[in-house]
Amino acid sequence: MSWLDIDYDPDCWVEIPSQWTLSADEEWLGSDRSTPEEWARDIAEDCWEDSEEEFTSNDVSLLSQTLLECVHRYPGMYPGFEVLLYLPDPRMIPLPVWITHLPAEGDTEGSLRELTLADESSAIEPPVAEQVSTKALGKGLRVLRYSTAPASQELVVGLRYAWRSTEHGRDVLLITGSPAPGQVMVAVDAIAELIHQIRLRHDDYVFPTQEGDG
Repeated sequence: MSWLDIDYDPDCWVEIPSQWTLSADEEWLGSDRSTPEEWARDIAEDCWEDSEEEFTSNDVSLLSQTLLECVHRYPGMYPGFEVLLYLPDPRMIPLPVWITHLPAEGDTEGSLRELTLADESSAIEPPVAEQVSTKALGKGLRVLRYSTAPASQELVVGLRYAWRSTEHGRDVLLITGSPAPGQVMVAVDAIAELIHQIRLRHDDYVFPTQEGDG
């Protein structure tokens, strides 16, 4: 078996704890027993304190409520995915990024195009597909596409990345999107950096110890 190791920058990313993102058949074995409300409040306070900006209790409460809404909404959109929120500034609306790995099936090119919706007919213009590569995951596919939401017909911009790991026999998929195109575009560079911090690890992987650790 394999698991995702994501070394994200805490200055601009917030991770929704795994106990709220696990799929129904997974068991959470962590020690954090905080409620979503407690977690959201703690993260909101940390974000404002780290920003070095002046803030009030109302600012903390507003961000706390926003983060709580993220916990209740985003894990359910793609069950079992890990969820990171792009939040470099506590005054911004967090952008969700979903990441997972799946059993590798079919030919590599066809599977990556399917995962990234590179040929999806609902796009309002041809999706922009380009190859990407990272040291850990190898060659992959990046697809930027514009579509309309079925219910509201509002414009939605979506960005997906996918890779195949032959070593692990898994496909890695990253998804983000928003009906506010600017929200995705402002995060493009940060996501481009994030993908280089995503790795697949074998279950028996042991992190190297720091020299001098006892």
